Amino acid sequence: MPASERLAWTAGLVDLGPGERALEVGCGHGVLLGLLAGRLTTGEAVGVDRSPTMVAAAARRNRAAVEDGRVRLAAADLTDAELGVRPFDVVVSFNVRAFWTPPAPEWDVVDRVLAPDGRVLVAFSVMAPGADGPVEDAVRELAGQRGLRPVRSHRGATAPIASAAVELRRG
Repeated sequence: MPASERLAWTAGLVDLGPGERALEVGCGHGVLLGLLAGRLTTGEAVGVDRSPTMVAAAARRNRAAVEDGRVRLAAADLTDAELGVRPFDVVVSFNVRAFWTPPAPEWDVVDRVLAPDGRVLVAFSVMAPGADGPVEDAVRELAGQRGLRPVRSHRGATAPIASAAVELRRG
């Protein structure tokens, strides 16, 4: 099954290098995770989802990448997930409301696991005209409380619903 436009668009924004380490929060069926893993040669893509059913589906979809060590999965809330001590070069999510709904303790985890020069991409569907502004403002505020600053906003004319994303870095 091919990836949706919005997830392909998001994977392109991540621009994952072949040896980088990525964390996808709310990996669902593992579609975006698979797109990220496809760019890796020596890196690793880790997917976290609170639904064991979704993680099982992601494992099936990405079986070869799991077997060769490019993909690792965890069925847990991000705040409870065992992510190891190696930092992530990029953290990405699509439509994970926890990143724009206070108190957002997920940002504390991102702050802890992100490499010093790492980046974060919070992408989401724009459900109505103008709906992207409040979401982006909330992401900026909550991430800013953890020392992450926005470096770019992205808009995608993805079908059937437009997408938007906020790209953040430390400092």
